[in-house]
Amino acid sequence: MLPAAWNPPTVAHLALAEAALNFADEVLLVLPRIFPHKGFEHAGFELRLEWLRRIAASQMGLGVGVTGGGLFLEMARALRAPDARVEHVYIVCGRDAAERFLNWPYEHGPGASEQLREFSLLVAPRGKPFEPPDSLRASIHALNLDPKLCGISSTDVRQRIAHGESWTDLVPDEIAAEAGGVYR
Repeated sequence: MLPAAWNPPTVAHLALAEAALNFADEVLLVLPRIFPHKGFEHAGFELRLEWLRRIAASQMGLGVGVTGGGLFLEMARALRAPDARVEHVYIVCGRDAAERFLNWPYEHGPGASEQLREFSLLVAPRGKPFEPPDSLRASIHALNLDPKLCGISSTDVRQRIAHGESWTDLVPDEIAAEAGGVYR
């Protein structure tokens, strides 16, 4: 699964999903209803979900999912529900999210190393490679991503739109026209 805020979805998000298809038959683009570190700004939940549905419909191997919580463990457990027939969960993220996951102050419940018994991470570089601790290397795998895509972020897209700069090549075609109006 590839969880993100999707504010807006970018071509880098899609590249992450495509790279993850080397590990699984399907990648779910997951939109949490609640984020542990941010709220919904600009595009609302329903619009982001609609964008994901359009994108997934145009790409082989992609699906869309919604979770109640935004922590990786909550999402992995939701996907592994008794009726889900999922053998192993991989969570796709960038280096920044992996670092946030490993350093999060888990006050209630298991820490990162315990959580990684229930899922694995597929981590893409964001500016520099991610180096997991030796004790967790078996549960954290590197994703190869074109270095040109590693610098693309939703924040950059929003800023470019707001400042009238070039941006349409940074988002999937399925949402480009609508995204311009939302973030202008």
